[in-house]
Amino acid sequence: MIRLRTILAVGVTTAATVALVATPAQADTVDRHAHAHFDGESSMFVDVTRPADGPTLVDVEWQQSTCGLSGDVYVCDSVSRRAYDVPVTRFSFSLDAASLRATVPYQESRQHCEFVDDTENCVREPETTGTTELRVTWTASGEPVRERRTGEDGTLYLTTRADTTVAGSGFGSSYDDPASSFGVLSRVRSIPPAA
Repeated sequence: MIRLRTILAVGVTTAATVALVATPAQADTVDRHAHAHFDGESSMFVDVTRPADGPTLVDVEWQQSTCGLSGDVYVCDSVSRRAYDVPVTRFSFSLDAASLRATVPYQESRQHCEFVDDTENCVREPETTGTTELRVTWTASGEPVRERRTGEDGTLYLTTRADTTVAGSGFGSSYDDPASSFGVLSRVRSIPPAA
């Protein structure tokens, strides 16, 4: 009986060792992110992600609304342009500065609203498409801040973030007023839990 138990114990230990060797440790990864927020006569929001693996992608939203009286009726005309997950090739990144230049195809929606006696009547035009040249620069305005957190699966995330000033253009608008814009550059290192 002792001999059988010994054989079983050795067999289980060997199987566990083989399974451990056959499972490679996951490597650390580093993702980079850049965010810009612009306000003015129009607003524009830009998010760039450079993952450890895969293409660099940009999301961008642009909005403009004009409201006022037309005769006795208060009217608002709004335009929204948006593009998501657009691959970019011209993006440089550091925590001191970053720059983006991309040709972005977008979808556009327009809406006309009239307000009469607390009643809102809106007409939405059919969506159209277009292309814009998007340019954004980030310049760090202070020392980087470091943060750490642990995900539910045990992954450790080490984030280094820097607040920035931003300038940019797109959709026929230009933004260069630091008082009405801000940006953030961040680098996130992900460390998987030990096997």
